[in-house]
Order: sequence, then structure tokens, then C-alpha cells
Amino acid sequence: MGKKKLKSFEIPSGFFLLGLLFLIIGGSGEQNAINFSGINAGGSWTTSESLINAFIFIPIIIGISFLLLAISTFSILFYFQQKNASL
Repeated sequence: MGKKKLKSFEIPSGFFLLGLLFLIIGGSGEQNAINFSGINAGGSWTTSESLINAFIFIPIIIGISFLLLAISTFSILFYFQQKNASL
């Protein structure tokens, strides 16, 4: 019975890990934008501020969404397990 309870928390754990991954990607968004916009043979180039913001804020928003999803699914699963345990 214990393994079944732990197995049900795999989905919130996955959402949590995806959220952390996207937050890490967003944290290095400026360097990712520079690498994405660079020309292989070019000596110098400029990266627009809007591209840098997109590489920073979009992954951070997705990461926060995954973290909120992890919290909500964990809360719902925990509530139902506590409800079933008290019966």
C-alpha cells in the first residue's frame, strides 16, 4: 500500500522538476539569447533587448506555472489520501 501512495506523487514531482528546469533555463536566458542570435562566421553582432527578455521571461513564466501546477496537484492528491485514510 505504501508504494501505491508514493507512486501517486510522481506527477507532482515531475511538474516540480520541470518547473525547476525552466527556471534554470530562464536564469541563463541572456546567454542563451546571445548564442541563439549569433552568426557563426561573424565577428560581432548585437542582440535585441526584446529577444533577451523573451529568452528570460517566457521560461520563467512557464517554470512558475509548472511549480503552481505541482503545488495544486500535490495538494489535491494529499487531500484525497488523507480523506481515504480517515475512513
